[in-house]
Amino acid sequence: MRDMSAPVVIAVVNHKGGCAKTTTAVNLASALAVGNDQMGVSGRRVLLVDLDPKGNVATTFGIDKKSLGPTMNELFKGGVDGAPVTLNECLLGPENLTEAMRAAWKLHNPERKRGPPKDIAIDNLWLLPADLDLSGVEIDLATRIGRENRLKLALEQAAGHFDVVIVDTPASLGLLTVNALAAANWVLIPIQAEFYALEGMGQLMNAIRDVQKAINPELKMFGIALTMVQTNSNLGETVAERARKHFGDRVFETAIQRSVAIAEAPLEGAPIVIAKKPNKSNPGSRAYWELAKEADNRIKVIRVNQ
Repeated sequence: MRDMSAPVVIAVVNHKGGCAKTTTAVNLASALAVGNDQMGVSGRRVLLVDLDPKGNVATTFGIDKKSLGPTMNELFKGGVDGAPVTLNECLLGPENLTEAMRAAWKLHNPERKRGPPKDIAIDNLWLLPADLDLSGVEIDLATRIGRENRLKLALEQAAGHFDVVIVDTPASLGLLTVNALAAANWVLIPIQAEFYALEGMGQLMNAIRDVQKAINPELKMFGIALTMVQTNSNLGETVAERARKHFGDRVFETAIQRSVAIAEAPLEGAPIVIAKKPNKSNPGSRAYWELAKEADNRIKVIRVNQ
């Protein structure tokens, strides 16, 4: 039985780019943090970890990456090139995120003199950002003992402070992704609704099984999320059927449609679940809230069984 104070750690993984992996991680984390009674989503203390050197998670919240202090890189290296930093020193809290989102909204909407809507704000979410310096960490740690457990050790400081940790990973199966799988309890795989979407799953599943055997036997499948589904096309349902044939009820019922609004949400200074209300006029926001509801229900089951 796991420690009840330990957070549920979910790694969002797919080594194929263009599957809305970061968008899914950001919107899921934001929705689980804010919560929404009408959508049936409980608010939780959420830590969002960016393990991708591109650092796009910070950008989604309107954060200027040049202004960042210590990031995932310093924490990951754990004092290899100097004094170690703590998890808390690297975090951006709800106030930082809200300030950045509102500033970004004003920048992109100068004609709207009344300022950003009150909904451009977030509670209960902390971000551990990344930047390009993280791209060199695989070389820096290549010969270090325990290199695959660096993130796990860093996240030990999260026990008792967060309910859920969501880790966004790079589009590769290198050391950074292995660290995410070693630190996680659960894996969420976004799959783009295209004909060859499942072709690369074999390599990914082999990597997950290797981590289960050698490093983290507790790692389990949290879910498969179908993303970027083209409207007025049967292709999405075909891919979903193939995925359910292989993964059963681990495939989420909610599918995320391909949407310009989702892609442009950062222009509003926030992820779409924050920028837009989840109603019929905003199907992209509503879809991610529906996905968050499914995820929330699975987290509740996990907590009961801990």
